[in-house]
Amino acid sequence: QDAEKPAVGSAEWHRIRRENHKQVERRRRETINEGINQIARIVPGCEKNKGQILQRAALYIKQLKESESTTVEKWTLEKLLTDQAMNELNHQVDVLKAELIQAREEIGHLKRQL
Repeated sequence: QDAEKPAVGSAEWHRIRRENHKQVERRRRETINEGINQIARIVPGCEKNKGQILQRAALYIKQLKESESTTVEKWTLEKLLTDQAMNELNHQVDVLKAELIQAREEIGHLKRQL
C-alpha cells in the first residue's frame, strides 16, 4: 500500500492533501451550521442570519438566567413564609393540645366532685 501513495511533496501528494483538508473543513462547517440551526429552532425570534441567531441566543440565555434567579428568589421567599406559617400552626396545635389536656383534667375533677 505504501507503494501506491504519492511521494511526499509531489503534485499528487499536495492534491490529495488539499482534498482531505477540504473534506475536513466541509464537515466542520456542516457541524457549525447544524448547531446554529438547532439554536435557531430553540430560541424564539431568530432570523436566518447566523450572526443574528448567535446574538439572539446570547440575549435569550441571559434572559433565562435572570428569570431563573428571580424564580429562585421567589421560591426561597415562599419557602421561608411557608416554614414560618408551619411553625406558627404547629405552635397553635401545641397550645390547643395543652388546653385540651387541661379541659379534660378539669372535667375529670368536676366529675369527681359530683
